[in-house]
Amino acid sequence: MVQQRDIDAQLRRIVTSPTFSGSPRSIQFLRFCVHHSAGTKALELKETTIAVEVFNRSPDYNPKSDPIVRVHARRVREKLDQYYSTEGNDDPIRIDIPKGGYVPLISRRLPSGKTDFSDWEEQRGASAVAIANQPQPPVRRASKILALILTILLGGLGVGWMFRSRATTPSRAHGLPQQLSIPGRLSDPSWSHNGSQLAFAVADDVTGITHVYIDTPGSGSAPIRLSHDDHAEMRPVWSPDDRRVAFLRSLDLSRFEIVCLTLKDGTTRSFGPFNTTAYVTEEHPALDWSPDGSLLLSTEQMSPSSPMRLVLLSVANGERVALTSPPTGSTGDIDGKFSPDGKWVAFRRGGLGDLYVVSIQGEHERPASRLTFDMRGVRGIAWSDGGRTILFGTNRGLANSFGIWKIPMTGGTPQEVSPPEFDAVEPALSRSGRLVFAHRDLVTALMIHSMKPGVPDRALFASNAIDKAPALSPDGRLVAFVSTRGGSEQLWLGRVGDAAPRQVTHFQPHGLILFSAWSPDSSSVAFSFREDAATNIYIYSLVTDSLRQVTATHNRDIAPVFGADGKYIYYSSNDDGTSRIWRVRADGSEHAEPMFWEAVTGYLPSSDGKWMYLVGTGPSVSLVRINLQDGTSESVFQTTGSPSFASDIVMANGFAYVAVSTNDCSQADIYQISPDSKTAKVVTHLTDLPPLEVSGFTISPDGESLITTRTVRNTSSFYSEAFK
Repeated sequence: MVQQRDIDAQLRRIVTSPTFSGSPRSIQFLRFCVHHSAGTKALELKETTIAVEVFNRSPDYNPKSDPIVRVHARRVREKLDQYYSTEGNDDPIRIDIPKGGYVPLISRRLPSGKTDFSDWEEQRGASAVAIANQPQPPVRRASKILALILTILLGGLGVGWMFRSRATTPSRAHGLPQQLSIPGRLSDPSWSHNGSQLAFAVADDVTGITHVYIDTPGSGSAPIRLSHDDHAEMRPVWSPDDRRVAFLRSLDLSRFEIVCLTLKDGTTRSFGPFNTTAYVTEEHPALDWSPDGSLLLSTEQMSPSSPMRLVLLSVANGERVALTSPPTGSTGDIDGKFSPDGKWVAFRRGGLGDLYVVSIQGEHERPASRLTFDMRGVRGIAWSDGGRTILFGTNRGLANSFGIWKIPMTGGTPQEVSPPEFDAVEPALSRSGRLVFAHRDLVTALMIHSMKPGVPDRALFASNAIDKAPALSPDGRLVAFVSTRGGSEQLWLGRVGDAAPRQVTHFQPHGLILFSAWSPDSSSVAFSFREDAATNIYIYSLVTDSLRQVTATHNRDIAPVFGADGKYIYYSSNDDGTSRIWRVRADGSEHAEPMFWEAVTGYLPSSDGKWMYLVGTGPSVSLVRINLQDGTSESVFQTTGSPSFASDIVMANGFAYVAVSTNDCSQADIYQISPDSKTAKVVTHLTDLPPLEVSGFTISPDGESLITTRTVRNTSSFYSEAFK
């Protein structure tokens, strides 16, 4: 927690610096925002209030005709970036004004990394003695414990994760001591075997790139960064003797290598590369070190069409041996942890995921045992009770949030162990019983982004929740989107230009709404809804204000899109074992039929009903169209990179639009593609995008603006508590 006196001192340093000299209005703007950033005063940080209080505008100030607040906000953001890249480079506190709002983000900054580890053995020994001599807090009942981490509460369907956060600060009623208070998005906690150090990954609050740090809790010393490589690094794990740390290093969005770093001298050894379905920087692949030190556990994908599987990697020679054999058509096996005796691996199978256990001999010797059966998600795994119990993050409770649950290794009924105030994921348990888990506070908003340079972005609706997956109606009047502003993920509709949207679905809080799409006449919205491991298609009618279920599968029907005349809905289904496009009459008068084009997302029929456009991925992003009359296909577009959003393609004004990222999912180029001439150009560049599955974009009918998802707030904290 940053103290007010420290904030005031940092503000004085900033406004008296040469960067801000000669800019009295910018200084006044920054002071006003910082002084109104705490508590209920933050509600006053609206454009109209700032215009009246700071820039002496009249009470009838109209932001549409007078952009003075947005202009100065942009200038202050630029000056803050300049300040922190020059004279403020080593300041302990950072003040930012995030895009899309005026509430400052104030955080402590991470120190520079350490490159000399020659004294590591002495530090490690002293820290272990200090911690051993500290009084330990009393052990509580399992239902009252828990503490640590923030992180990625994603829930994906084969294309990544999806955030499920309540955007609230947990109560301190349980007396959970805060473990760390540092900026960035923390993830992947890992205790050293002697329990004296905690390794973890932190996404930089400016660049968004994750790096690995080590902290000695209770020592008062600053965390130490292990590497200064420019690539994203994540998933640290300790060798059994605590002399080495292995972690993943992203090579690009779909490839990574494993790096083993010796702490005493900083030398490294790398294994790889490994391929993966999900973006490496979005959904960190598995990594663990066997108790005897001879093996590393990780994830690989053998081909673009095969699921991810767990592999055992020999530390001695780098040889890989497959551990699991996931079924064809599934996302595969994503996370895993060795049991304390090294004889078993607990792992997650599937995009949302169920919990499984497999013998170290592999599934070719004995099938894996399934421990959960409801696909409520698995977000982090840890063993406890000498290997008899497994802790895992999951969304099984009554609240719309994740928590840490435990289940016997032999199966049984899971029991929750984390307090309800937390969105808790990624448990890490030390040998002494010190549990660490993660809590995240994420808020996103829908932003209108003009294709014209120099026009500032503006929020479509005020948000204190997660707004995502926007879809603009063909007449340009309404936007459908998914939001947690009602307490759980529901479908909302808003009129462009109005102050507030309205909720149109009221499903149970456990469900997920995905991939909404409009009918050509703007009268209906189709979407997919996932509940109890099944995903089905629904249609909401604006005319009758009613909801109707279109498909009734026990598998996965997702990504519905209307045909050109509105009579058919195309969607992706795995009912026959392969994810391919099907179609069904929108009025439900006929049985669904497969179209024999393999796809999960990224397809859209043309407005004239002649073509089906499909986005292809691999080493590049491509756009192909298939003639719906004769089945012939032709290539339209290809470029290097990966699709930026789950909604891979949008059609508007006679053009196709595709968002492409290269090595950074927080940025995207929007390509405008002419299907007939097969020409393409980048029409705008997006930055500050939230995590992949919270992102989304839609284009106005005239092609002059787009609506996308931006991050308003994304913070995290680590907590720790004794566990037994």
